[in-house]
Amino acid sequence: MDSLPRSATLGAMRILSVFLFSVFLNPFSQANQERREVTLPTGEKVRFLAHLHSQDSDDSPPPLLLFLHGGGESGDDIEKVVTHGPPKEVEGGRAFPFIVISPQNPDGKGFWDEDRLARFLDHIEGEIHFDPNRVYLVGMSRGGYGAYRLAMENPDRFAAMIVLCAAAPAPYAGWLPKIPIWLIHGDKDPVIPVTESIRMEKAILDTGGNVTLTRRPNAGHDVWSDTFASDDFVEWLMQHQRTP
Repeated sequence: MDSLPRSATLGAMRILSVFLFSVFLNPFSQANQERREVTLPTGEKVRFLAHLHSQDSDDSPPPLLLFLHGGGESGDDIEKVVTHGPPKEVEGGRAFPFIVISPQNPDGKGFWDEDRLARFLDHIEGEIHFDPNRVYLVGMSRGGYGAYRLAMENPDRFAAMIVLCAAAPAPYAGWLPKIPIWLIHGDKDPVIPVTESIRMEKAILDTGGNVTLTRRPNAGHDVWSDTFASDDFVEWLMQHQRTP
């Protein structure tokens, strides 16, 4: 067989080198977020995105973040879930120091079903290796209400929680676990007024809870874009660990 001309060989090697270098720089550029679907023992189907964290050299299990999206991403099109939040960041090539699991609420107009979410987490525990004492719950808008409900019904499951631009009845505060909670809300939110988070902060404090409220003076409903683009929420979550 005739050999390739030297110029063609060098050209091919340059192309291969550029490709390998780009993969080295951005190892998450391809298939960094898997689209999955699971059928629970109840017969319920759950679509979700999974960003799996590579194991450290000491083989210690990584933390896990459960992200609950807002109402606009509900339905049966899983691609909607990458619109906002950690899934959007992952889709853009960002790597987090924890596993990110982002289920989709199948009810386009309804609220999250916290019982189904708990069953889904049970399934995840059997399928994915992670640290059960560092499970973080994050919800925005309608997903924030879902986060309140899920934490309330599963008080021993989460190490910390972030709720963005959401509302819940004040009596929920007494049933929430005594874990660190970070509320984030825009002062100019036309959808869910900031007074909802102000009221919830007071109610949690009155019951002896651990809560911080961050108000964005010039923000409307969208406080998630800046929040998730920053490393602040990652650093805050990673400080916390549940004591069994």
